[in-house]
Amino acid sequence: MPSGKIYKVVTNQAKGTIEVYDEDRRLVSKEEKLSEVAISLLERIFLETVASEVGVKEKGTEDELEIAMYIR
Repeated sequence: MPSGKIYKVVTNQAKGTIEVYDEDRRLVSKEEKLSEVAISLLERIFLETVASEVGVKEKGTEDELEIAMYIR
């Protein structure tokens, strides 16, 4: 359920971490030792649940597509 607060979620597949920061940039949650597959799955589920695709922008080649998302 929406709380009206804004959180920043930072994922790092190489390090296997997911960090969540509150509006005051304080670390409120950190998950470590996650596999790249686990982080990728969590990112996909999160974006499918709370975000909508608003466009695709080519960055250079067909292999480098950037998908713009916004939170619902």
